Amino acid sequence: MEDGTKLLKPSRRKFIQSTSLATASLMLPIGFGAGGVRAATPQRGGTLRVAMSPGSTSDTLDPMSYVDSPQFTAGLTLANCLVEIDKDKKPIPELAESWESSDAFKRWKFTLRSGVTFHNGKPLTSADVVYSLKRHIAPDSTSAAAGLLADVDDVVADGDLGVIITHKTGTPDLPIIMGDFHLVIIPEGFTDFANFVGTGPYKLIRFEPGVVLETERNENYWKADRAFVDKFDLVFINDSTAAANALMTGEVQAVSKLGSQLAKRLQSRDGINLITSEGGSCNSLDMNCQSKLFGDNNVRTAMKLAIDRQKMVEFIGSGFGTVGNDNPIPSNDPFFNADIKQREYDPEQAKFHLKKAGIDSLDLTLQVSDAAYSGAVDSASLLQESAKVAGLNIRIKKEPEDGYWSNVWLKSDFMAAYFGTRPTPDMMFSIFYKSGAPWNESHWENKTFDRLLVEARLTDDFTKRKEIYDEMQQLAHDDSGIAIFMMPSIIDAYASEVQGAEADGVRTMMGARVAERVWLQG
Repeated sequence: MEDGTKLLKPSRRKFIQSTSLATASLMLPIGFGAGGVRAATPQRGGTLRVAMSPGSTSDTLDPMSYVDSPQFTAGLTLANCLVEIDKDKKPIPELAESWESSDAFKRWKFTLRSGVTFHNGKPLTSADVVYSLKRHIAPDSTSAAAGLLADVDDVVADGDLGVIITHKTGTPDLPIIMGDFHLVIIPEGFTDFANFVGTGPYKLIRFEPGVVLETERNENYWKADRAFVDKFDLVFINDSTAAANALMTGEVQAVSKLGSQLAKRLQSRDGINLITSEGGSCNSLDMNCQSKLFGDNNVRTAMKLAIDRQKMVEFIGSGFGTVGNDNPIPSNDPFFNADIKQREYDPEQAKFHLKKAGIDSLDLTLQVSDAAYSGAVDSASLLQESAKVAGLNIRIKKEPEDGYWSNVWLKSDFMAAYFGTRPTPDMMFSIFYKSGAPWNESHWENKTFDRLLVEARLTDDFTKRKEIYDEMQQLAHDDSGIAIFMMPSIIDAYASEVQGAEADGVRTMMGARVAERVWLQG
Protein backbone atom coordinates (compact mmCIF):
# COMPACT_ATOMS: atom_id res chain seq x y z
CA MET A 1 0.00 0.00 0.00
CA GLU A 2 1.14 3.49 -0.65
CA ASP A 3 0.06 6.49 1.32
CA GLY A 4 0.43 10.15 0.56
CA THR A 5 -1.92 11.34 3.29
CA LYS A 6 -2.23 10.92 7.01
CA LEU A 7 -4.38 7.82 7.22
CA LEU A 8 -5.34 5.78 10.23
CA LYS A 9 -2.96 2.86 10.58
CA PRO A 10 -4.96 -0.36 10.30
CA SER A 11 -4.44 -3.11 12.81
CA ARG A 12 -3.13 -6.41 11.58
CA ARG A 13 -2.13 -9.69 13.03
CA LYS A 14 0.42 -10.55 10.44
CA PHE A 15 1.54 -9.47 7.09
CA ILE A 16 1.40 -10.98 4.53
CA GLN A 17 2.72 -12.96 1.54
CA SER A 18 2.06 -12.00 -2.05
CA THR A 19 5.12 -13.22 -3.91
CA SER A 20 7.42 -11.90 -6.57
CA LEU A 21 7.87 -14.10 -9.65
CA ALA A 22 8.42 -17.06 -7.35
CA THR A 23 10.52 -19.75 -8.92
CA ALA A 24 8.78 -22.76 -7.45
CA SER A 25 9.67 -26.40 -7.14
CA LEU A 26 7.86 -29.48 -5.95
CA MET A 27 9.27 -32.18 -3.73
CA LEU A 28 6.98 -35.06 -4.55
CA PRO A 29 6.89 -38.85 -4.44
CA ILE A 30 7.73 -40.85 -7.56
CA GLY A 31 5.04 -40.32 -10.17
CA PHE A 32 4.71 -36.60 -9.64
CA GLY A 33 6.44 -33.87 -11.60
CA ALA A 34 7.91 -30.50 -10.73
CA GLY A 35 5.50 -27.60 -10.99
CA GLY A 36 2.28 -29.26 -9.87
CA VAL A 37 0.45 -32.36 -8.79
CA ARG A 38 0.06 -35.13 -11.37
CA ALA A 39 -2.13 -34.01 -14.26
CA ALA A 40 -5.65 -35.40 -14.31
CA THR A 41 -9.06 -34.53 -15.65
CA PRO A 42 -10.89 -32.37 -13.10
CA GLN A 43 -13.64 -34.14 -11.20
CA ARG A 44 -16.54 -32.56 -9.40
CA GLY A 45 -17.72 -33.45 -5.92
CA GLY A 46 -16.52 -33.94 -2.39
CA THR A 47 -15.56 -31.71 0.52
CA LEU A 48 -12.18 -30.02 0.69
CA ARG A 49 -10.93 -28.91 4.11
CA VAL A 50 -7.88 -26.65 4.29
CA ALA A 51 -6.08 -25.67 7.49
CA MET A 52 -4.60 -22.18 7.67
CA SER A 53 -3.26 -19.81 10.28
CA PRO A 54 -3.48 -17.37 11.91
CA GLY A 55 -7.11 -17.22 12.92
CA SER A 56 -8.57 -14.99 15.60
CA THR A 57 -11.93 -14.43 17.23
CA SER A 58 -11.66 -10.81 16.08
CA ASP A 59 -11.52 -11.73 12.38
CA THR A 60 -14.24 -10.45 10.06
CA LEU A 61 -15.14 -10.99 6.41
CA ASP A 62 -15.08 -7.26 5.69
CA PRO A 63 -12.48 -6.88 2.89
CA MET A 64 -11.15 -3.72 4.54
CA SER A 65 -10.00 -5.83 7.51
CA TYR A 66 -8.08 -8.52 5.59
CA VAL A 67 -4.50 -8.77 6.80
CA ASP A 68 -3.15 -12.24 6.04
CA SER A 69 -3.50 -15.36 3.95
CA PRO A 70 -6.53 -16.88 5.74
CA GLN A 71 -8.61 -13.74 5.16
CA PHE A 72 -7.33 -13.40 1.59
CA THR A 73 -8.32 -17.01 0.95
CA ALA A 74 -11.73 -16.48 2.53
CA GLY A 75 -12.28 -13.38 0.40
CA LEU A 76 -11.35 -15.08 -2.86
CA THR A 77 -13.47 -18.09 -1.97
CA LEU A 78 -16.54 -15.87 -1.65
CA ALA A 79 -15.80 -13.08 -4.11
CA ASN A 80 -13.76 -11.89 -7.09
CA CYS A 81 -11.60 -8.90 -7.97
CA LEU A 82 -11.66 -6.90 -11.20
CA VAL A 83 -8.38 -8.56 -12.11
CA GLU A 84 -6.90 -11.95 -11.31
CA ILE A 85 -3.15 -12.27 -10.77
CA ASP A 86 -1.96 -15.55 -12.27
CA LYS A 87 0.76 -17.78 -10.84
CA ASP A 88 3.41 -15.81 -12.73
CA LYS A 89 2.14 -12.51 -11.29
CA LYS A 90 0.58 -11.36 -14.53
CA PRO A 91 -2.80 -9.58 -14.53
CA ILE A 92 -5.56 -11.45 -16.37
CA PRO A 93 -9.25 -10.53 -16.72
CA GLU A 94 -11.61 -11.49 -13.92
CA LEU A 95 -14.74 -9.41 -13.27
CA ALA A 96 -13.28 -6.90 -15.70
CA GLU A 97 -13.07 -8.49 -19.13
CA SER A 98 -10.77 -5.74 -20.43
CA TRP A 99 -9.07 -2.45 -19.53
CA GLU A 100 -7.26 0.39 -21.25
CA SER A 101 -5.34 3.48 -20.16
CA SER A 102 -4.79 7.02 -21.41
CA ASP A 103 -3.27 10.31 -20.26
CA ALA A 104 0.07 8.78 -19.23
CA PHE A 105 -1.58 6.01 -17.17
CA LYS A 106 -3.68 8.51 -15.22
CA ARG A 107 -7.02 7.46 -16.68
CA TRP A 108 -8.09 3.83 -16.79
CA LYS A 109 -11.30 2.30 -18.09
CA PHE A 110 -12.32 -1.18 -16.92
CA THR A 111 -15.12 -2.94 -18.81
CA LEU A 112 -17.07 -5.44 -16.73
CA ARG A 113 -18.35 -8.82 -17.81
CA SER A 114 -22.06 -9.02 -18.47
CA GLY A 115 -24.19 -11.73 -16.94
CA VAL A 116 -22.28 -12.06 -13.64
CA THR A 117 -24.53 -12.29 -10.57
CA PHE A 118 -23.95 -12.11 -6.83
CA HIS A 119 -24.92 -14.98 -4.55
CA ASN A 120 -28.23 -13.26 -3.84
CA GLY A 121 -29.06 -13.09 -7.57
CA LYS A 122 -28.29 -9.40 -8.02
CA PRO A 123 -26.54 -8.65 -11.37
CA LEU A 124 -23.05 -7.15 -11.15
CA THR A 125 -22.90 -3.51 -12.30
CA SER A 126 -20.44 -0.66 -12.26
CA ALA A 127 -22.18 0.78 -9.19
CA ASP A 128 -21.05 -2.25 -7.18
CA VAL A 129 -17.44 -1.73 -8.24
CA VAL A 130 -17.51 1.98 -7.46
CA TYR A 131 -18.95 1.28 -4.01
CA SER A 132 -16.48 -1.51 -3.28
CA LEU A 133 -13.39 0.51 -4.22
CA LYS A 134 -14.49 3.79 -2.67
CA ARG A 135 -14.86 2.15 0.73
CA HIS A 136 -11.07 1.75 0.76
CA ILE A 137 -10.27 5.35 -0.22
CA ALA A 138 -12.83 7.18 1.91
CA PRO A 139 -11.26 9.91 4.09
CA ASP A 140 -11.96 7.98 7.29
CA SER A 141 -11.01 4.60 5.84
CA THR A 142 -9.05 2.21 8.04
CA SER A 143 -8.69 -0.27 5.19
CA ALA A 144 -5.48 -2.21 4.86
CA ALA A 145 -5.60 -1.19 1.17
CA ALA A 146 -5.95 2.55 1.87
CA GLY A 147 -2.27 3.22 1.28
CA LEU A 148 -2.18 1.15 -1.88
CA LEU A 149 -4.97 3.28 -3.32
CA ALA A 150 -3.87 6.60 -1.81
CA ASP A 151 -3.05 8.08 -5.24
CA VAL A 152 -6.34 7.03 -6.79
CA ASP A 153 -8.12 10.32 -7.42
CA ASP A 154 -11.60 9.01 -8.18
CA VAL A 155 -13.67 5.99 -9.20
CA VAL A 156 -16.81 6.62 -11.26
CA ALA A 157 -19.31 4.56 -13.25
CA ASP A 158 -19.39 4.80 -17.03
CA GLY A 159 -22.70 3.18 -17.84
CA ASP A 160 -23.78 -0.12 -16.31
CA LEU A 161 -20.60 -2.03 -17.20
CA GLY A 162 -17.89 0.61 -17.35
CA VAL A 163 -15.69 1.93 -14.52
CA ILE A 164 -13.31 4.89 -14.84
CA ILE A 165 -10.43 5.10 -12.35
CA THR A 166 -8.28 8.23 -12.34
CA HIS A 167 -4.84 8.21 -10.73
CA LYS A 168 -3.05 11.33 -9.48
CA THR A 169 0.44 10.45 -10.72
CA GLY A 170 -0.38 7.73 -13.21
CA THR A 171 0.87 4.16 -12.94
CA PRO A 172 1.16 1.31 -15.44
CA ASP A 173 0.63 -1.08 -12.51
CA LEU A 174 -3.01 -0.22 -11.84
CA PRO A 175 -4.41 -3.48 -13.32
CA ILE A 176 -2.15 -5.45 -10.98
CA ILE A 177 -3.23 -3.29 -8.05
CA MET A 178 -6.85 -4.12 -8.89
CA GLY A 179 -5.97 -7.76 -8.24
CA ASP A 180 -5.06 -7.04 -4.63
CA PHE A 181 -6.80 -9.37 -2.17
CA HIS A 182 -8.61 -6.56 -0.36
CA LEU A 183 -10.28 -5.29 -3.51
CA VAL A 184 -12.93 -7.99 -3.92
CA ILE A 185 -16.26 -6.68 -5.19
CA ILE A 186 -19.38 -6.61 -3.03
CA PRO A 187 -22.90 -5.33 -3.80
CA GLU A 188 -23.53 -1.61 -3.67
CA GLY A 189 -24.37 -0.52 -0.12
CA PHE A 190 -23.56 -3.94 1.38
CA THR A 191 -22.44 -3.97 5.04
CA ASP A 192 -23.70 -7.28 6.48
CA PHE A 193 -20.38 -9.11 6.40
CA ALA A 194 -21.49 -11.80 8.82
CA ASN A 195 -23.68 -12.90 5.90
CA PHE A 196 -21.20 -12.15 3.14
CA VAL A 197 -22.47 -11.92 -0.44
CA GLY A 198 -20.07 -11.97 -3.36
CA THR A 199 -19.71 -13.22 -6.92
CA GLY A 200 -17.22 -15.91 -5.98
CA PRO A 201 -17.01 -19.69 -6.49
CA TYR A 202 -18.50 -20.55 -3.11
CA LYS A 203 -21.38 -19.24 -1.00
CA LEU A 204 -21.18 -18.72 2.74
CA ILE A 205 -22.79 -21.32 5.01
CA ARG A 206 -21.17 -20.41 8.32
CA PHE A 207 -18.32 -18.28 9.57
CA GLU A 208 -17.08 -18.71 13.13
CA PRO A 209 -14.13 -16.31 13.54
CA GLY A 210 -10.92 -18.08 14.44
CA VAL A 211 -12.55 -21.48 14.03
CA VAL A 212 -13.99 -22.24 10.60
CA LEU A 213 -15.40 -20.85 7.35
CA GLU A 214 -17.91 -23.24 5.76
CA THR A 215 -19.00 -22.74 2.16
CA GLU A 216 -20.87 -24.51 -0.62
CA ARG A 217 -20.39 -24.31 -4.38
CA ASN A 218 -22.04 -21.43 -6.18
CA GLU A 219 -23.97 -23.30 -8.86
CA ASN A 220 -24.30 -20.08 -10.85
CA TYR A 221 -20.57 -19.34 -10.83
CA TRP A 222 -19.58 -17.59 -14.01
CA LYS A 223 -16.26 -19.47 -14.40
CA ALA A 224 -17.18 -22.78 -15.98
CA ASP A 225 -13.72 -24.30 -15.45
CA ARG A 226 -13.39 -23.57 -11.72
CA ALA A 227 -14.98 -24.55 -8.38
CA PHE A 228 -14.95 -28.34 -8.57
CA VAL A 229 -15.67 -29.48 -5.01
CA ASP A 230 -19.18 -29.39 -3.57
CA LYS A 231 -18.11 -27.91 -0.27
CA PHE A 232 -15.05 -25.97 0.84
CA ASP A 233 -14.12 -25.48 4.50
CA LEU A 234 -11.35 -23.23 5.74
CA VAL A 235 -10.26 -24.42 9.19
CA PHE A 236 -8.21 -22.09 11.38
CA ILE A 237 -5.51 -24.01 13.27
CA ASN A 238 -2.89 -21.75 14.81
CA ASP A 239 -0.71 -24.58 16.13
CA SER A 240 1.37 -25.78 13.19
CA THR A 241 1.98 -29.23 14.70
CA ALA A 242 -1.73 -29.71 15.21
CA ALA A 243 -2.35 -28.64 11.61
CA ALA A 244 0.22 -31.16 10.32
CA ASN A 245 -1.35 -33.89 12.46
CA ALA A 246 -4.78 -33.00 11.06
CA LEU A 247 -3.37 -33.52 7.56
CA MET A 248 -1.81 -36.86 8.46
CA THR A 249 -5.03 -38.15 10.05
CA GLY A 250 -7.19 -36.97 7.15
CA GLU A 251 -9.12 -34.33 9.09
CA VAL A 252 -7.95 -31.80 6.48
CA GLN A 253 -6.61 -32.29 2.96
CA ALA A 254 -4.23 -29.33 2.83
CA VAL A 255 -2.15 -27.15 5.17
CA SER A 256 -0.61 -23.80 4.33
CA LYS A 257 2.76 -22.33 5.30
CA LEU A 258 4.37 -25.29 7.01
CA GLY A 259 7.39 -24.60 9.17
CA SER A 260 10.63 -26.04 7.87
CA GLN A 261 10.98 -28.68 10.60
CA LEU A 262 7.48 -29.99 9.97
CA ALA A 263 8.10 -29.91 6.22
CA LYS A 264 11.17 -32.11 6.65
CA ARG A 265 9.11 -34.59 8.65
CA LEU A 266 6.38 -34.73 6.01
CA GLN A 267 8.69 -34.65 3.00
CA SER A 268 9.12 -38.43 2.77
CA ARG A 269 5.68 -39.41 4.01
CA ASP A 270 3.53 -41.33 1.54
CA GLY A 271 0.31 -39.67 0.46
CA ILE A 272 1.46 -36.12 1.17
CA ASN A 273 2.87 -33.72 -1.42
CA LEU A 274 4.87 -30.60 -0.57
CA ILE A 275 4.91 -27.58 -2.82
CA THR A 276 7.50 -24.88 -2.18
CA SER A 277 7.63 -21.38 -3.57
CA GLU A 278 10.62 -19.07 -3.25
CA GLY A 279 10.81 -15.31 -2.91
CA GLY A 280 7.36 -14.80 -1.49
CA SER A 281 8.11 -13.75 2.06
CA CYS A 282 10.57 -11.83 4.22
CA ASN A 283 11.54 -12.51 7.84
CA SER A 284 12.72 -9.35 9.53
CA LEU A 285 13.63 -7.43 12.65
CA ASP A 286 11.88 -4.08 12.58
CA MET A 287 13.32 -0.95 14.19
CA ASN A 288 11.21 2.16 14.69
CA CYS A 289 13.11 4.92 12.92
CA GLN A 290 11.13 7.58 14.81
CA SER A 291 12.17 6.23 18.23
CA LYS A 292 15.08 7.48 20.35
CA LEU A 293 16.70 4.06 20.12
CA PHE A 294 16.79 3.82 16.34
CA GLY A 295 16.52 7.41 15.15
CA ASP A 296 20.22 7.36 14.21
CA ASN A 297 20.89 5.20 11.15
CA ASN A 298 24.25 4.21 12.64
CA VAL A 299 22.34 2.29 15.32
CA ARG A 300 20.12 0.66 12.69
CA THR A 301 23.20 -0.31 10.68
CA ALA A 302 24.88 -1.71 13.80
CA MET A 303 21.88 -3.94 14.42
CA LYS A 304 21.86 -5.16 10.82
CA LEU A 305 25.56 -6.04 11.14
CA ALA A 306 24.95 -7.82 14.45
CA ILE A 307 22.66 -10.45 12.92
CA ASP A 308 24.35 -13.75 12.11
CA ARG A 309 22.13 -14.31 9.11
CA GLN A 310 23.57 -17.64 8.09
CA LYS A 311 22.98 -19.13 11.53
CA MET A 312 19.48 -17.71 11.65
CA VAL A 313 18.62 -19.24 8.27
CA GLU A 314 20.13 -22.59 9.21
CA PHE A 315 18.15 -22.63 12.46
CA ILE A 316 14.83 -21.39 11.11
CA GLY A 317 14.98 -22.67 7.55
CA SER A 318 16.42 -26.17 7.96
CA GLY A 319 17.34 -26.14 4.30
CA PHE A 320 14.37 -24.09 3.11
CA GLY A 321 14.90 -20.42 2.26
CA THR A 322 17.84 -18.10 1.65
CA VAL A 323 19.79 -15.39 3.46
CA GLY A 324 18.19 -11.97 3.25
CA ASN A 325 19.97 -8.72 2.51
CA ASP A 326 17.69 -5.99 3.89
CA ASN A 327 16.01 -5.72 0.48
CA PRO A 328 12.37 -6.76 0.04
CA ILE A 329 12.67 -7.43 -3.71
CA PRO A 330 13.52 -11.14 -4.14
CA SER A 331 16.31 -12.36 -6.39
CA ASN A 332 13.88 -13.98 -8.84
CA ASP A 333 12.15 -10.66 -9.56
CA PRO A 334 13.25 -9.00 -12.84
CA PHE A 335 13.76 -5.71 -10.98
CA PHE A 336 16.08 -7.24 -8.36
CA ASN A 337 19.27 -5.24 -7.77
CA ALA A 338 22.03 -7.86 -7.87
CA ASP A 339 24.75 -5.26 -7.29
CA ILE A 340 23.94 -4.66 -3.63
CA LYS A 341 26.70 -6.25 -1.57
CA GLN A 342 25.50 -8.97 0.78
CA ARG A 343 25.57 -7.75 4.37
CA GLU A 344 27.49 -10.19 6.56
CA TYR A 345 27.75 -10.68 10.31
CA ASP A 346 30.43 -8.24 11.45
CA PRO A 347 30.40 -7.35 15.17
CA GLU A 348 33.44 -5.10 14.89
CA GLN A 349 31.79 -2.98 12.21
CA ALA A 350 28.67 -2.93 14.33
CA LYS A 351 30.71 -1.51 17.23
CA PHE A 352 32.18 1.08 14.84
CA HIS A 353 28.71 2.31 13.92
CA LEU A 354 27.63 2.42 17.54
CA LYS A 355 30.62 4.63 18.32
CA LYS A 356 29.67 6.88 15.39
CA ALA A 357 26.33 7.25 17.15
CA GLY A 358 28.15 8.13 20.38
CA ILE A 359 27.29 4.82 22.05
CA ASP A 360 29.54 2.15 23.54
CA SER A 361 26.74 -0.32 24.18
CA LEU A 362 22.97 -0.33 23.98
CA ASP A 363 20.26 -2.14 25.94
CA LEU A 364 17.25 -3.18 23.85
CA THR A 365 14.02 -5.11 24.34
CA LEU A 366 12.95 -7.32 21.44
CA GLN A 367 9.25 -8.12 21.35
CA VAL A 368 8.78 -11.49 19.69
CA SER A 369 6.26 -14.26 19.15
CA ASP A 370 6.10 -17.31 16.94
CA ALA A 371 3.17 -15.53 15.32
CA ALA A 372 5.85 -13.47 13.56
CA TYR A 373 7.38 -16.52 11.85
CA SER A 374 7.95 -20.15 12.72
CA GLY A 375 10.79 -20.43 15.23
CA ALA A 376 10.91 -16.71 15.97
CA VAL A 377 11.08 -17.06 19.76
CA ASP A 378 13.91 -19.59 19.70
CA SER A 379 15.79 -17.69 17.02
CA ALA A 380 15.72 -14.60 19.23
CA SER A 381 18.26 -16.35 21.45
CA LEU A 382 20.63 -16.65 18.50
CA LEU A 383 20.24 -12.94 17.85
CA GLN A 384 20.80 -12.19 21.52
CA GLU A 385 24.07 -14.13 21.38
CA SER A 386 25.41 -12.59 18.15
CA ALA A 387 24.37 -9.05 19.06
CA LYS A 388 25.99 -9.15 22.50
CA VAL A 389 29.42 -9.47 20.89
CA ALA A 390 28.67 -6.20 19.07
CA GLY A 391 27.69 -4.32 22.23
CA LEU A 392 23.94 -4.70 21.73
CA ASN A 393 22.36 -6.22 24.82
CA ILE A 394 18.96 -7.65 23.94
CA ARG A 395 16.27 -8.61 26.41
CA ILE A 396 13.75 -10.98 24.87
CA LYS A 397 10.10 -10.27 25.64
CA LYS A 398 7.92 -13.13 24.51
CA GLU A 399 4.49 -11.91 23.49
CA PRO A 400 1.29 -13.99 23.17
CA GLU A 401 0.63 -15.25 19.66
CA ASP A 402 -3.00 -14.20 19.86
CA GLY A 403 -3.08 -10.46 19.37
CA TYR A 404 0.58 -10.06 18.35
CA TRP A 405 -0.35 -8.30 15.13
CA SER A 406 -2.84 -6.00 16.81
CA ASN A 407 -0.92 -5.26 20.01
CA VAL A 408 2.73 -5.27 18.94
CA TRP A 409 2.99 -4.83 15.19
CA LEU A 410 3.36 -1.17 14.15
CA LYS A 411 3.49 -0.19 17.83
CA SER A 412 6.80 -1.66 18.99
CA ASP A 413 10.19 0.05 18.74
CA PHE A 414 11.89 -3.30 18.13
CA MET A 415 10.06 -6.44 17.05
CA ALA A 416 10.23 -9.63 15.01
CA ALA A 417 8.00 -9.63 11.95
CA TYR A 418 7.43 -11.02 8.50
CA PHE A 419 5.68 -9.78 5.41
CA GLY A 420 4.88 -11.18 2.02
CA THR A 421 6.21 -9.75 -1.18
CA ARG A 422 3.86 -8.13 -3.67
CA PRO A 423 3.64 -8.59 -7.45
CA THR A 424 5.50 -5.35 -8.26
CA PRO A 425 8.21 -3.24 -6.60
CA ASP A 426 5.82 -0.28 -6.62
CA MET A 427 3.35 -2.21 -4.48
CA MET A 428 6.07 -3.48 -2.15
CA PHE A 429 7.62 -0.07 -1.62
CA SER A 430 4.27 1.70 -1.39
CA ILE A 431 3.05 -0.66 1.31
CA PHE A 432 6.09 -1.01 3.54
CA TYR A 433 8.54 1.81 2.84
CA LYS A 434 6.82 4.97 1.67
CA SER A 435 6.66 7.76 4.24
CA GLY A 436 3.38 7.65 6.12
CA ALA A 437 2.16 4.40 4.56
CA PRO A 438 -0.24 2.62 6.95
CA TRP A 439 1.90 -0.53 6.97
CA ASN A 440 5.33 1.18 7.04
CA GLU A 441 6.63 -1.22 9.69
CA SER A 442 9.73 0.77 10.65
CA HIS A 443 8.11 4.23 10.30
CA TRP A 444 10.93 5.13 7.93
CA GLU A 445 10.80 8.47 6.11
CA ASN A 446 13.06 9.23 3.17
CA LYS A 447 12.14 12.03 0.76
CA THR A 448 14.46 10.78 -1.98
CA PHE A 449 12.86 7.34 -1.82
CA ASP A 450 9.36 8.85 -1.99
CA ARG A 451 10.33 10.97 -5.00
CA LEU A 452 11.76 7.97 -6.83
CA LEU A 453 8.62 5.96 -6.11
CA VAL A 454 6.53 8.45 -8.05
CA GLU A 455 9.15 8.83 -10.77
CA ALA A 456 9.12 5.09 -11.48
CA ARG A 457 5.39 5.23 -12.14
CA LEU A 458 5.75 7.72 -14.94
CA THR A 459 7.25 5.23 -17.37
CA ASP A 460 6.65 1.67 -18.47
CA ASP A 461 10.15 1.44 -19.97
CA PHE A 462 11.75 -1.52 -18.19
CA THR A 463 15.32 -0.20 -18.29
CA LYS A 464 14.37 3.17 -16.83
CA ARG A 465 12.21 1.63 -14.15
CA LYS A 466 14.94 -0.82 -13.18
CA GLU A 467 17.46 1.99 -12.74
CA ILE A 468 15.06 3.74 -10.40
CA TYR A 469 14.14 0.58 -8.50
CA ASP A 470 17.83 -0.31 -8.15
CA GLU A 471 18.44 2.99 -6.38
CA MET A 472 15.40 2.49 -4.16
CA GLN A 473 16.54 -0.98 -3.15
CA GLN A 474 19.94 0.40 -2.21
CA LEU A 475 18.30 3.12 -0.10
CA ALA A 476 16.11 0.56 1.67
CA HIS A 477 19.14 -1.63 2.33
CA ASP A 478 21.30 1.22 3.62
CA ASP A 479 18.88 3.37 5.58
CA SER A 480 15.54 1.76 6.45
CA GLY A 481 14.66 0.18 9.77
CA ILE A 482 13.60 -3.19 8.32
CA ALA A 483 16.41 -5.72 8.71
CA ILE A 484 15.43 -8.56 6.37
CA PHE A 485 17.67 -11.45 7.38
CA MET A 486 15.87 -14.28 5.58
CA MET A 487 13.71 -14.98 2.57
CA PRO A 488 11.94 -18.16 3.71
CA SER A 489 10.45 -20.75 1.42
CA ILE A 490 6.67 -20.92 1.44
CA ILE A 491 5.71 -24.55 1.95
CA ASP A 492 2.20 -25.91 1.44
CA ALA A 493 1.21 -29.55 1.94
CA TYR A 494 -1.57 -31.43 0.16
CA ALA A 495 -3.02 -34.89 0.55
CA SER A 496 -2.46 -36.96 -2.58
CA GLU A 497 -6.16 -36.97 -3.47
CA VAL A 498 -6.00 -33.22 -4.01
CA GLN A 499 -5.34 -32.64 -7.71
CA GLY A 500 -4.53 -29.53 -9.70
CA ALA A 501 -2.45 -27.92 -6.97
CA GLU A 502 0.70 -26.19 -8.13
CA ALA A 503 3.26 -23.66 -7.00
CA ASP A 504 2.11 -20.09 -7.31
CA GLY A 505 4.05 -16.88 -7.66
CA VAL A 506 1.51 -14.82 -5.75
CA ARG A 507 0.86 -16.36 -2.34
CA THR A 508 0.41 -19.53 -0.33
CA MET A 509 -2.42 -21.88 -1.30
CA MET A 510 -2.27 -21.11 -5.02
CA GLY A 511 -2.44 -17.37 -4.65
CA ALA A 512 -5.20 -17.75 -2.02
CA ARG A 513 -7.41 -19.27 -4.75
CA VAL A 514 -7.14 -22.91 -3.73
CA ALA A 515 -10.93 -23.24 -3.31
CA GLU A 516 -11.66 -22.73 -6.99
CA ARG A 517 -8.55 -24.27 -8.55
CA VAL A 518 -8.19 -27.80 -7.15
CA TRP A 519 -10.35 -30.92 -7.14
CA LEU A 520 -10.49 -34.26 -5.33
CA GLN A 521 -9.54 -37.40 -7.19
CA GLY A 522 -11.88 -40.24 -6.31
